[in-house]
Amino acid sequence: MNLWDQLAFEYDPDSPTRRIWTKLNLWVDLFERGLADCRRVLDVGCGAGFPAVGLAKKFQVVGLDLSEKMLSIASKRASSCGVEIILTRADSQAMPFKDNFFDGAYCKFALWPLREPVRAIREMVRVVRPGGRLVIVEVDRKKRVEGSRMSFRSKIIYSIYRLIKHVFFNQPDTKGVWKDLLKSTRSHPLVNSKMVMRALEDAGCRVLDIQRDVKERTYTLIGRLMGSDHEEYFLCVGVKREMCL
Repeated sequence: MNLWDQLAFEYDPDSPTRRIWTKLNLWVDLFERGLADCRRVLDVGCGAGFPAVGLAKKFQVVGLDLSEKMLSIASKRASSCGVEIILTRADSQAMPFKDNFFDGAYCKFALWPLREPVRAIREMVRVVRPGGRLVIVEVDRKKRVEGSRMSFRSKIIYSIYRLIKHVFFNQPDTKGVWKDLLKSTRSHPLVNSKMVMRALEDAGCRVLDIQRDVKERTYTLIGRLMGSDHEEYFLCVGVKREMCL
């Protein structure tokens, strides 16, 4: 079982612990506005189905991910919510779709784990039709994270959160899994807003909007306390030029 399979339960849209620290409905609204009038959209690194399940009520969603466990949960959640999502197990750096196939594509924190995030962005642009939208949300990393840089307050809040997960929701502690994951991606390129905007423009897109207050808007009070030491999130919206090379 790969590392992402071991983390899949944490990404379940129905996980009660997710609502402790993030506003799920607001995320769906952010992507809806960014995708505008798109019809058929691609969720790159769709994970366990969030926000794809919510977006599938308005869009025809195709989800792509490499984790079998994530895709299995996404399928179950789509079925239980009465929506349809076409799920594909594939690498976002080499997508199995034709050029100009989608009206739009989006990803949420799916670039930073990749060995070649710029290649994934180029693939997103390739499979979107001219005039289509691309929406990317990531952490605006300015430097490499080396070890724990959490404040004492954040460490206390995080420890309480882990205890709640284990005692009240019977969920396993994934601290070790996250440590291994961060170690395995340490040599990967640093993803930030400057890199994403440049990659989109180089691939033939025009950047329409960049929002840098996403973390503040989507975190609950507990989320803000837990994530006070983390760098900001950004949301970037681009449109594929009509004459894209």
